[in-house]
Amino acid sequence: MDEGADLKNAFYFTNYNGSDAQFLEWFLPPEIRCVLNKKFSKKQRNKELKDYTGHTYKTKCKEIKIGTEKANKDWAHTEKKYFGLVDKIFKKHPWPKGRYVGYATIYNMYPRDISRKTFFFPYKHRLPGLANQTIAHEMLHFIFFDYISKRYRLKENSILKNKPQKYLWEVSEVFNSVMASWPPYKKIFGRDPYGTYPGTEKMYKKMRGQWQKEQDIDRLLDKWLKT
Repeated sequence: MDEGADLKNAFYFTNYNGSDAQFLEWFLPPEIRCVLNKKFSKKQRNKELKDYTGHTYKTKCKEIKIGTEKANKDWAHTEKKYFGLVDKIFKKHPWPKGRYVGYATIYNMYPRDISRKTFFFPYKHRLPGLANQTIAHEMLHFIFFDYISKRYRLKENSILKNKPQKYLWEVSEVFNSVMASWPPYKKIFGRDPYGTYPGTEKMYKKMRGQWQKEQDIDRLLDKWLKT
């Protein structure tokens, strides 16, 4: 539970994704979406976000704390099995060294910072167990990007030849969705995955079929990243 980190998260997300109206609408709770109006300058928008964040943490402090503690407890019950499965998926590829830190958030999307090893998860959600699944999802990104940096010399912001700018991001998200739909993974979290991003359904269907046919991370990613 860290109000300061969550506020920085809001500032970064709204400023970085300023041209993507859909992402911003997903990110912001309905009661603060007014800041998407073009009449708000960046300074005004940041002030509204600061006021909203401060008010929410003040009025829902106990609720956020309880949600964060529950997320920690749920993760403690699943992390051993999760890391064991990820170890098999990535052929015992070592996790990047460092301290991984997850922050509960009052916002509706859960960005990560690969270099800082930080990420966000919901302190509560209408879908039960989503915090636990979000933590697993974000952690999977850390090892995925480390793996492809070693095998393909690709970074998170790399652009592949003859591919859209967001292609690598799409592959990473679809890969996570494919893993989340895999029965051994689903068994750990006890619920169905929450799907994939709109516009990546065809990629998801194809990659899922490839993984179902052969569970080999190298053969799978070679099909999508080898140039």
